[in-house]
Amino acid sequence: MIDFEKQVEPHRARLRLHCYRMLGSACDADDMVQETLTRAFRSQSTLEDPSLVRPWLYRIATNVCLDELAKRPRRARGPELGPPHAPDVPPPERTPETEWLEPIPPAWLVAQDPAAQYSARESVALAFVAALQVLTPPQRAVLLLRDVVGLTAEETATTLESSVSAVNSALHRARTALEARVGPRARWSPDAAEPVDRALLQRYLSAWESGDLEAVVALLHEEATFSMPPVPAWFSGRAALARFFEGRFCASLRTAVFRARPLEANGQSALAFYRAAGGRAADDGRAHFFAIHLVTARAGQIDTIDHVMSTSALSAFLREGVPESVEL
Repeated sequence: MIDFEKQVEPHRARLRLHCYRMLGSACDADDMVQETLTRAFRSQSTLEDPSLVRPWLYRIATNVCLDELAKRPRRARGPELGPPHAPDVPPPERTPETEWLEPIPPAWLVAQDPAAQYSARESVALAFVAALQVLTPPQRAVLLLRDVVGLTAEETATTLESSVSAVNSALHRARTALEARVGPRARWSPDAAEPVDRALLQRYLSAWESGDLEAVVALLHEEATFSMPPVPAWFSGRAALARFFEGRFCASLRTAVFRARPLEANGQSALAFYRAAGGRAADDGRAHFFAIHLVTARAGQIDTIDHVMSTSALSAFLREGVPESVEL
C-alpha cells in the first residue's frame, strides 16, 4: 500500500500544472488532478516499485487528460480565431466558456524538475499553453512529459504505452510544430521577453481607473492586440484598438466606475479588473471583479492584452484570494 500523504500529496501541485497544460483550463485541471488521485488510490496495487511513484502518477494523469480531450474540442486564444475583427462592427455574442483558454493564478506556479527543458514561468506562459492546444493530444503529451515534466524517454514510452523510438520521433515532430506555431523561444518566453515594468503598469492602470481612453491608447504599441474571451473577437493595431475602445467603452465609462489591482497570471503581468455599475452611486459602494487583464510589453509599451471575462477563469483566482470586490 502507498502512503498517500507522504508519497503522493507532494506531487499534487505539479500534477495540477501538468493537467492545466494538457487541457488549457484551470477549472478542468482541478477536476482532472482529483480524478488522477482517485484512480491512483484505486490502482495502487499496480505500483510495484514505490520509488517509481512519480512517473506512475504522470502516466495516470496523462491518461486522464487524454480521455478528457477525446470528448471535447481544444481550447483557443483570441488571435487563433482568424482575421481580426473590424473595430466599428459590434462584437458577436459570447460563446461557451469551455471553448476558451483560461489563465492560472500565481499560487499555482511551482519549481520545475531539474531535468525539465523549460523554466516554471516559461512552461505556463499563455503563448506556450495556447500553442500546446494546437498540437495533437499525443504530441502534447510527449512534449510535456519529456521537456516540461522531465521524464526520460523510457519513462515516457512506458507512460504512453509506446516505444522509445516512437516517443523520440513524436517529440521531434512536437518540437517542430510548437516552434512553427509560436516561433523561436526568445520571442514568447517570459524569461526572455521584455517585462512590463511597474511604472508602465501603474500608468496603464491609472488611465483605466480615470476613464482616460486617450491615455490608455497612448500606452499601446503600434501593433498591439486585444482579445476578450469568451467574446469571439480580437483586434489588432493601436488605431483599431482606439476605435474599438471609443465605440465600446465610452458608454461604459459614463455608466460604470473601473478599478484595477496588479497581480500575476501565467507568470506574466496582469490586472484584476473591477466594475461598479451605476457610477459612483453604486448601491454597495464597491466595484466587483469581472475580468483578468493579462498584458505583455514591447519597446516600453503595452503589446498584447488578453482581457479574460470567463466566469470559470475568474473562479480560480477567487479561490486563491483575489478579492471579489474592492472599495470605490
